[in-house]
Amino acid sequence: MIKKILLMFALLIGFIYADQRPPAIQNYENLIAGQRDRDKAAVLIREYENYFRNYLNSISEDESGVFYLGDQYFKIRKYERAAQIFSANRKSARNLFGAATCYRFIGEYEKAIDFYSGALIINPGMSEAYLGRGLAYRDLGRYDRAKQDIEMYMQYEKSASGYILLGDIYLAEKDVERARSILQEGRRLYPDSKMINDILKSTYQN
Repeated sequence: MIKKILLMFALLIGFIYADQRPPAIQNYENLIAGQRDRDKAAVLIREYENYFRNYLNSISEDESGVFYLGDQYFKIRKYERAAQIFSANRKSARNLFGAATCYRFIGEYEKAIDFYSGALIINPGMSEAYLGRGLAYRDLGRYDRAKQDIEMYMQYEKSASGYILLGDIYLAEKDVERARSILQEGRRLYPDSKMINDILKSTYQN
């Protein structure tokens, strides 16, 4: 559920359907995918990585070019590659956010926090970055910081997801009463949210 929420926020500009890879990179990736000889594949991979690094350096000042290329790999769930691409341009909040989300998805939570924080320095009103950073703190078990960020997110974006995530954090802390209170408030605002109702019911079963 949480990954689905972040996937929605990660594509801030919308869906870019055209293949953003330059022809040489497409060709390398196709050759590598079709190569069955391990030694030949290793040579191709070295050449490909070298070409990719050089190409990424050449577009690092192109904020949109970096974003769209990173988005290309993000959509096919190649998160490590997408993180490498997004982090090539650190002047853009959306690229920093993209890198942060990729790092969170692959479990590198400290890096994710650093990149979310960088995005917030550039754009303090980027509500999705508070959400993402809060989730990274939660995954590290740093619940106080997680709650601060989720609450900040909710100042910008009132949503069922915010209540679900806050309730989840309080449950992780074994504070069932506070979790129940948060979820009850969420149910008043979002009575049709099945997830809020399901989690709230679970607080009465333990």
